[in-house]
Amino acid sequence: MTGAAVLPPGAIGRFAVVKLWPEIKTAEDECIARLKIAAAAIGVECFEVNADGSHLNAPELRVSPETVDFVLHLHYDTPKLYDAFSLVALWNPTQFYHEWGYQRTSRNLITHDDFVSCNSRAADDHVARMVHNVGTHLPAAFHLYHSLDQVVHGPSLGDGKLFYAGINWEAVTGGQSRHQEVLKRLDQTGALRIYGPTIFQGVKVWDGYQGYVREIPFDGISMVHEIHKAGLALVLSSQAHKDSELMSNRLFESVAAGALVICDENPFAKRFFGDSLLYIDSRNSVEQIAADIQAHMAWAAAQPEAALAMIAKAQAIFDGGFSLRGNLLDLYHGLPARRQALDARQRDGKPDAMPVTMFLLMPTFALSVLDRHLQNVAAQTHDAIDAVLVIASDLTTEDKAEIEQRLAAFTSHARLVVREASFERSGLHGVATRRPLGAVMNELLEGVPTDGAFMFVAPNETLFSNHVRVVANALVQDPTLDSVAASVILQYGTSPIHGIHDIIDFTHIDSRQPHGFARFLFRSAGIDSQIGIALPYLDRKVMAVLSGAQPPKQLVPSTVVIDALQEFPSGPWSEAQENAVLADFCPPVFRRQTGFIALLPGIHVPQTRTRLLVRVVRKLMNRRWVIGQFRALRQRGLAARLQVLKRKLS
Repeated sequence: MTGAAVLPPGAIGRFAVVKLWPEIKTAEDECIARLKIAAAAIGVECFEVNADGSHLNAPELRVSPETVDFVLHLHYDTPKLYDAFSLVALWNPTQFYHEWGYQRTSRNLITHDDFVSCNSRAADDHVARMVHNVGTHLPAAFHLYHSLDQVVHGPSLGDGKLFYAGINWEAVTGGQSRHQEVLKRLDQTGALRIYGPTIFQGVKVWDGYQGYVREIPFDGISMVHEIHKAGLALVLSSQAHKDSELMSNRLFESVAAGALVICDENPFAKRFFGDSLLYIDSRNSVEQIAADIQAHMAWAAAQPEAALAMIAKAQAIFDGGFSLRGNLLDLYHGLPARRQALDARQRDGKPDAMPVTMFLLMPTFALSVLDRHLQNVAAQTHDAIDAVLVIASDLTTEDKAEIEQRLAAFTSHARLVVREASFERSGLHGVATRRPLGAVMNELLEGVPTDGAFMFVAPNETLFSNHVRVVANALVQDPTLDSVAASVILQYGTSPIHGIHDIIDFTHIDSRQPHGFARFLFRSAGIDSQIGIALPYLDRKVMAVLSGAQPPKQLVPSTVVIDALQEFPSGPWSEAQENAVLADFCPPVFRRQTGFIALLPGIHVPQTRTRLLVRVVRKLMNRRWVIGQFRALRQRGLAARLQVLKRKLS
């Protein structure tokens, strides 16, 4: 560490940043490298983790509230998958969410605990709209830019060359753009220095450009040095970035490099940097844009003192609010009060007093399940918990001894007891059949205190440390509620792309999208006194009958992770028979609840399908497009790509 700042009391001095695709190099690598540099400058440690919170270099270790102050998530493509305070960066134009599935990607954002803004009104308002009616979040308060620790080089016009860095996507897709045409014209002048990958997706993307130099490593600093050597930097934005008034990191690194910036009409640049930059308007003709850029370069060569003064002004603005060092210090010093404000909003002034009984179901002995159950209890921040580990009555002596050994080492503020239950019905000659899960639950509920609430935790579920507190507070805040349900995260093996499950639809059970168990918290006094004539006859749909006629209030926080590849319960069952029991006892349970997922009206665009199919056929003839789709499939998963296709065909 190169320096130290005075951190607030209780700060650990470590934070993690998620690297979503460890196997490939992306722009996020540059941001992460710069975050590490800025963190070291204020005396804290920044390290990389996978999407599930496991350490990049030590996957057996995972982040927790005891090991990090927070986790920074840079992308919208995955939800929060770790039990630690999580901040998601609002660094992407809103158009990107529509391109990658608006509902899924937007929903991912609010699985995180809070947000960091880069002062894009559109990006900030996007989140503000989603949370303005929920009691768990607040609009973004902190600013964190994809910037640098501090100014690296003082003002200089360097070699008087124009720096540009990019991928040249048009070479990959086979298309053309105004940016590309402008670069071709500037390349002919000999004044342009182009940096970027030599080969991308099998294509020599800068082939034919005489100004192409080389690829620059994503180490957080090499790019800045090359910009400084050139002296001038061309900063162009995509239309999506302009529409969202959001700037790429190129502006910040160019200013930190001490170069004179020539920028397009992105409103962010003019809003914050004003006349400290030179501007072009990319809506003009290609000829006009190229002429304006060359005129700016000629002015800088003729008026070097004025140009250097302009750079100095831009760097003063940078120091005033856009340095990563300053951003991180503001975040660290403001985070304790911010977390208190979020906690107060979630509690709504009510005490943390709801007693909760947690039934930890373990019909089959497995050390991994036992350890998960114990960790689920030990991690909870809710004060009043009675945990009941429910084991099969026919466990072997060795298995029971193993359980006793684990419990002897268990420490928690919660009270934990073991209760045996008959998960199977014995027959002649040792033949046994599995009892309906509802029959076991019905027996467990006898004697549950009526002044509290209860939940069941399945063997394939992991609870975040705030889960019981979130659902219990919801019952405390509204005494008229009989049940509540958090959202769940469905985890499919080691894939980085997972799904948020809001929908509660008991008309059909999909083993790939289970409703789960622990997400539901039931007020004991609200359970129908005649539940015993229905619950024992249910297996998969036990949560339906416990929910009763009043549907559970659905909550925004996603505080339960379900291993969707481990079905529970499993085995033969009759959905028709269970539906009949529910229809006789409580027909309203078949109402479909969508939670936070809004059912958007369809948009009919005549002939779009035909035109799209024609475009797809043409692209299938394009080798570069096919290669790009194959790589996207590997990186993002089949479900994500099918969702994009479905959206485009709708």
